[in-house]
Amino acid sequence: MKAFGSNLKRRIWQPFFFIILAALAAAVFFTISPRPSPVVLWSYTVLLILLVLVVGGRLVRRIVEAGQELAKAAEQLSPGTLDKASEQSGEITALVHTVNLMTSELQQKEQTWIGDLEQRTQAVQQMSKTLQEQATSFETALNSVDLAVCLFDSNGNILQVNQRFCGFLGTEQAKLKSMDLLQVASELQNFVSAPDELTAAAEAIFREPSAPRDTNVALQDRSGNLRIYCVPIFGEMSSLVGIVISPGESADSSAVDRLKTEFISTVSHELRTPLTAIKGALGLVLGGAGGPVSARIRELLEIASNNTDRLIRLVNDILEVFRMETGKLKLRPEIVGVSEMVNQACGKVKQEAAAAGIRLELHVTPDMLPALVDAEQVQLVLENLLSNAIKFSSRGGVVRIAAEPMQTKPKFMTLSVQDFGVGIPSEAQQRIFGKFEQAESVMTRQHQGSGLGLAICRGIVEGHGGRIWVDSELGKGSTFFISLPLAQSQTMRKASPAAKPASLPQPGAHHLVMVVDDDTDTRNVLSRMLQSQGHFVLEVGNGLEAADLAARHRPEVITLDLIMPEVDGLEVLRTLKANSQTRQIPVICVSISDELSAEALQSGAVQFIQKPLEPATLLSAINAVCGTGSGSAESGSPAAAG
Repeated sequence: MKAFGSNLKRRIWQPFFFIILAALAAAVFFTISPRPSPVVLWSYTVLLILLVLVVGGRLVRRIVEAGQELAKAAEQLSPGTLDKASEQSGEITALVHTVNLMTSELQQKEQTWIGDLEQRTQAVQQMSKTLQEQATSFETALNSVDLAVCLFDSNGNILQVNQRFCGFLGTEQAKLKSMDLLQVASELQNFVSAPDELTAAAEAIFREPSAPRDTNVALQDRSGNLRIYCVPIFGEMSSLVGIVISPGESADSSAVDRLKTEFISTVSHELRTPLTAIKGALGLVLGGAGGPVSARIRELLEIASNNTDRLIRLVNDILEVFRMETGKLKLRPEIVGVSEMVNQACGKVKQEAAAAGIRLELHVTPDMLPALVDAEQVQLVLENLLSNAIKFSSRGGVVRIAAEPMQTKPKFMTLSVQDFGVGIPSEAQQRIFGKFEQAESVMTRQHQGSGLGLAICRGIVEGHGGRIWVDSELGKGSTFFISLPLAQSQTMRKASPAAKPASLPQPGAHHLVMVVDDDTDTRNVLSRMLQSQGHFVLEVGNGLEAADLAARHRPEVITLDLIMPEVDGLEVLRTLKANSQTRQIPVICVSISDELSAEALQSGAVQFIQKPLEPATLLSAINAVCGTGSGSAESGSPAAAG
């Protein structure tokens, strides 16, 4: 900048030096020469004028050229600013004003960029911290299991290994984590009765991690079994490979069942709790709670949100299968209109169908009797079948869903979902209803999924006394059929339509809501979710303080986590209902475990919502109970979201 100013001064003053030198030369000449004639004087005058004009022209040209270059640069950086500035001042002043404006804008943008960079850095650090905490939580849960467990990725590298597995091999965890699948299998050969079988299974998984495999090998001392398996959960690049060493049949089966139950419960809590916070935080950011989101950042956030939903579905599917295997799946049959149930299922997959270019066609026999089913569970079956049909259909195709009474069994109806896609090989049509199964390994690579959907559908349908089957031909598509019981005429008076899916309510009256949850991230997300709708929030981090604070502040509604240390949610709920000051406050229980829903409702909760939850479900529940002014809203139908 200093050099630029010096050069500019030199270019302006240089012509003036020439004029001064010319004037001095004329003065000297006239001094030493005899008195000049008029002709000579006029000649010198004309020459001096010409010199001034030439020098002045060059000066003007230099200044104008420099000014034009500067104006051109200013117009490129800030179009239109120069014209607006010149309306109120001269050109030079306008140019200076424009340069000042551009400098100010650049400084502001620089500050904004620095602020955005700091925010993004903080977001990345927070996400890294959350992932680290989840990894630590999962490792803690794995170490609490009384089984030797080692998990690998699709490349054969160790993801997690618990202390019991390290103790079984007599190897330190750090050294063990440096090995791959084949090396670990080689170390285990001395412990099993059929080492060649173990090696062959490990090599097959290492070569083709996209194919599901499950091999059991007895231990040499007959104290138990070694199981090596491969589950291609999210496609070829994300298969889960595991080695589990379990006690034999002679072990105490009740102890094994107890450990299995504890493991599922621990994993459920350690996965669903952070997923609730992640899903809620992503929803708030995408909804604009943190300010405008650029298109590029929104795209990345939507990828994270979609994969969070996939992980939630996987966790829910695994827990659903576990409940079926342990006999803990409890169906609550109610009378539901078939047309309403089918329409609701189609509504749930409407966006998925539109994105795939698939048209849905509905065919329901008129005047059909309502079904006697667990509406929520059958809804899950229909959504799974429709989603599969859309997934395996060609773009621009049709998926048909139909309902009609069974001719051979008048007390049952048949629901069918038909697609015209790739079809299923005949040898795979029975196998696909098993756990972690898909029709072909190529489908596993092309269509992501856990392979649990149809197994869950089968368990739910058979739990109703019905059955599920498929009719398919390669290249012509598939039709899945399920049979379900119909309500009889003597129970028709109880008929009621299926519930409509929840949608985000419009902001209404503002209420004081007490959020009771021991997880800081979940509590923070729930609070921001409620505050975004204009509600006032009182946060409580443990059950010890909840009852006293409720009596002191008298909130209009309480959201209560059921699984908390020291004092759990059910005990807090009973305390609230035993106190005359807090007895009438509606309590909405929010928990990862739907097995506690019945006890919570019996203890006085107005509604139960399962984590991870949808914002619309919680907000609608709060609006409903506050709008009625009592604690009886929807107490008879627990709602599970996520």
